[in-house]
Amino acid sequence: MATALYELLQQPLSGLLHLLPPDTPLLCLQGAALVGLLAAVLLVCRRHGLPLRQRSLALGLAVGGAGYVIGAMVSNYGESEVRPTLVIDFLYLGAYLGGWRGGLLSFALVELARWQYGGIMHLGAALADGSIHVLCGWVLRLLIDPRALLHLQARTVLWVWGGRLLSTALGAWVGMVLSDTPLETLVLLWQGRATVLPISFLVIYCTLLLLATDAQIDAQQAREHALLRRDPVSGLPNRRALSECVQAHWRLDPSRAACLVVLELGNLSDFLSRHGQERAWQLWKSGGLEQGGALLREVLAALRAYRPTPFQYSDFSLALFLEGVGLSELEDRGELEPALRRCELGMSRAWPGYRAAIRCAVVDLDPAHAAPAPHLPYREITLALNSLPRGVAYFNGLMRQDQALVAFIESQINRWSDPRTVPIWLQPKLHLANGQVGGAEALLRLSDPEGRAVSPMRVITVARRCGRLAEVEWATVAAAAHLLQGLANHLPGVSLAVNVSAESLRMPGFAQQVQALLAQCQVPPALLRLELVEWSDLLDDPRVQANLAQLTSLGVPLSIDDFGTGYSNLLLLTRFSFSEVKIDRSLVISLGELKSLVVVQHIVELAHRCGATVVAEGVESTAVATQVRDLGVDMGQGYLFSRALPPEEFVAYCRRPRLVLPV
Repeated sequence: MATALYELLQQPLSGLLHLLPPDTPLLCLQGAALVGLLAAVLLVCRRHGLPLRQRSLALGLAVGGAGYVIGAMVSNYGESEVRPTLVIDFLYLGAYLGGWRGGLLSFALVELARWQYGGIMHLGAALADGSIHVLCGWVLRLLIDPRALLHLQARTVLWVWGGRLLSTALGAWVGMVLSDTPLETLVLLWQGRATVLPISFLVIYCTLLLLATDAQIDAQQAREHALLRRDPVSGLPNRRALSECVQAHWRLDPSRAACLVVLELGNLSDFLSRHGQERAWQLWKSGGLEQGGALLREVLAALRAYRPTPFQYSDFSLALFLEGVGLSELEDRGELEPALRRCELGMSRAWPGYRAAIRCAVVDLDPAHAAPAPHLPYREITLALNSLPRGVAYFNGLMRQDQALVAFIESQINRWSDPRTVPIWLQPKLHLANGQVGGAEALLRLSDPEGRAVSPMRVITVARRCGRLAEVEWATVAAAAHLLQGLANHLPGVSLAVNVSAESLRMPGFAQQVQALLAQCQVPPALLRLELVEWSDLLDDPRVQANLAQLTSLGVPLSIDDFGTGYSNLLLLTRFSFSEVKIDRSLVISLGELKSLVVVQHIVELAHRCGATVVAEGVESTAVATQVRDLGVDMGQGYLFSRALPPEEFVAYCRRPRLVLPV
C-alpha cells in the first residue's frame, strides 16, 4: 500500500521538477543561506545590545561576505559563462539594508569575488551593472527605511521587489550597451536573471519579515523599558530613569555642573489623615495637582533657566534634575524659597482644611565623590529631607551642621547618666469632664548650642543608630521619677508618663530596675506611667512579656500609645493589663469622617470594658474636645490645653484656672 502511494505521488512531483530550471535548487540554497545569515546577524546584534539603527553596517557586511563566499563556490559550476547566483540580490539588499556604507562593502566583496574567480568577462560593464544595483538599493532605502518596518504590508514587499525588477532591467541594459558580449551569451544572461526573479521575491519577503519581526521586538522592549522607568500613577519618569539620566550626564560631560532638587510634604501625615492615601499618590500627577492646577508651576518657572526635568523620586516626593547650575549658585540666588512658599499657598487653597508645608533637599551631583560606580546620593538626600519640617536644605552646609549636631547629641546622651541633666518637659493631660489636670507626658526637649530646638525624633534616630536607644529611654524614666519626687509637695497625685519601646522592654531585669528606682526616689508606682510605643514588636518576645507582667504586679500603670493605627495593639490590650489607652492623633483630627467616628466609638467601648482610661491625643480645638468628650473619652492632650512646658511652668499651669468645656 505504501509503495503504491509513493509511486502515485512520485510521478507528478517528478514531472513538476523537470519543468523547473536545472539551477533552481542551487539558487534556493543561496537564498536560504542569505536569509539564515541575516537572521543570525540580527540575533547576535540583539544579544550584544546593538540598537537597530546601528545594525546597518553589520547587515551590509554580512550580505557582502555571503556574496563573496557564494561567488567562490559557483565559480567552477558548469561550463556556461553565466553563473547561477543571486548576485543582484546581494548587491541590492546590501545597499538597502546597510545604507551607503553597507552597499559599498557588499559591492566591493561581490565584485572582488567575480574578478578573483574568473566569472567576469567585461570589467567595466560588470562594475557599472553592480553600481546600478547598489544605487537602486540605496535610493529605495531613502524611500522605505528598513529600520522602521514595524508592520509588514504587501505593498511594501511589492515596492522593494519592484525596485529589484528595475535594478535588473537597468543592469541588463547597461551590460548590453557597454559590452561586446555575443548575443547568445546575453540571451542566457537575461534568461538566468528572469529565472531568479521568483526566488528573489521569496528572499526579499523573508528578509523584510525578519526586519519587521526584529523591529517589533525592539518596539516591545522599548515599551517595557518605558514602563519600567515611568511611575504608573503620576506618569512621570521614576527613580530608575533619574539614575540613568544622572549617569548619562556624568558620562557625557562630568565637568558640567548639575544638582538635584527633591521636594516632598513635610506634614505628609496630616495630608494622609485628611485626604487619604489615594489622593496622596497623585500629588505630582502631570507635574502638579489636578485639584487647584499645576502647583509646581512656580518652582518650574523659577528654575526654567536650568531646564528642570521632573522625576518621581518616591511615592510622595518629586525630584528635579537641574543642569548647568551647582548647589552654591542656587543657594546664592535664593530662587527656591519664595517659589516653595507660593506653592504652599496654592496647595493650601486647593485642599481645604490643610496647610501645606513643603520641604526641599538640594544636593550637588559630583561624579568625583561617586567613584567607581556613580549612583544617586540617596543618603545625602535623606539626611537633608529629615533635617527640617519645611523649607530648603542645601546639603553642603547641612552636612557639616549635621555632623556637628550628631556629635552634640551623643555628648548630651553621655551626660544623661545624671537624671538632673535630662531636658524633660511636661505636656498636661486634662480630664474633659472638669478641666482638672490628671497627669502629664514627659517629653525630651533638647536645644542645640545656639538655642534652637532639636527634634525629639532626631535624638531618637541618633540614639538608635549608635545602639543607645534603651539608654536614652532609661534616662527619661529616671528623670521622670526624680521629677515626681520634687513634685510630690506641689502637685500630689499627679502622674507622669514616659515613652518606652521594645528596646527597653527586652532588657533583662528592666522591671526590677524600675522598682529599685521608685524605691530610691520614694515615689508610689502608680504615679509613674509607662507608655508603650512601637507595640508591633512587643507581642512575641518572652522577655518583653515577662517585664510587662512584673511591672503590672508592681503596680506600675501601663499605657498603649497611638491606639487605633494597627491590629497588634488590640492584641496587646486583651493580653496584658493596661490602665490607659491613647487614641492616635490621626483618628482624632479626622472625626468628621464616619469611619473614624465609628472606630473611636469602638475604641472607647473596648477600653472601658477592659477597665482602661481613654485619652485623646492631638486635641486642638474646643469642638474636637467637646466631640471626644461626648463620645466617652476621659482625658484630652493637645495644643488646645497646652504645649509641653518646662517643669516649673507646668506647676504654675496646674495652679491656674483652666478651660471647662460647655455641657
